[in-house]
Parts: sequence; structure tokens; C-alpha cells
Amino acid sequence: MLNIDVRPIKTNQELEDMYYQRWLVLRDPLGMERGTEKDKYDTSAFHLVAVYNDTVIGSARLRELSEGLGSIAYVCVLNEFHNRGIGTTLIEELIEKAKEKNLRTLRVMTRLDALKFYKKLGFSQTGESFNYLDIPHLFMYLTLPSPLTLDGDFLPNT
Repeated sequence: MLNIDVRPIKTNQELEDMYYQRWLVLRDPLGMERGTEKDKYDTSAFHLVAVYNDTVIGSARLRELSEGLGSIAYVCVLNEFHNRGIGTTLIEELIEKAKEKNLRTLRVMTRLDALKFYKKLGFSQTGESFNYLDIPHLFMYLTLPSPLTLDGDFLPNT
């Protein structure tokens, strides 16, 4: 079992390493230049990285789109680390962070080849597929449980 640490970014160097890892997985295979792995929302978003032997091998981002609605984006893991639960751990950690932020719904724009991954995590697809970067994508949503508890007890509507 690999000793992989999934956590928020700690340093500026780690942030740059995350961008490089993101580019390697998501943009380089499309022939896109460095810099295309970033967008204007990165500075206000929450980023998680998966680190193995001081190397960023996975990453994902959460940001608030509107009150109660969050977006998960840029979920990626280096190919040699696929199928080891790293992507699942990244998403599960972002779901917990979304709950802390009192978000009620999460949205992800996913490539069609990742539909099963997100369905396994409870996301539901909506709408028709569309092309983004010449790759078919789809929006998927996850409704988070409402905070209906007080000291662990259910509060019924009476």
C-alpha cells in the first residue's frame, strides 16, 4: 500500500507542482500549452492534492458557484496511479469540505469516460452531452444531506 497524503496545498511550490500535474494529465495529451490548466477561479477556490514521495500525483478543486451550489473541477491523477482510490479520496474529501461550507449541491463537468466513476460516488447525470475542448462532457450533480441534526438527534418537522 502506498503512503499517499491527500490534503490542502501547503506551499507555493506545491501549488505550482499541482498546476504542472494538472497540465500533464488534462492538457498536454490534447496538445495544449502550459497555462491552459489554470483559470480565473483558481485563486478563490479550495485545492486538494494527493502527494506521494513529495510529488503531487493527484489534485482536485472545489469552489462555490452560488449560495448552496459548489463546483468540483480539475480532478486528475497521474496515469501510473490510476485505480488506487486516489480520485475517490479526493472527491470524498471535497464533499466533506462542501458540507463544512454548507453547500447543498455539488456540480461536476465530466468527460464521458469518467461517468461511472462519478456515478459510483453518488452523482447523477443531467442534460445532454456537449463538447468542451473537443471532448464530450456532461454535467453531473450530487445533493448533499441537509443538516437536520442537533447533537446527533434527528429534528422532525412538528
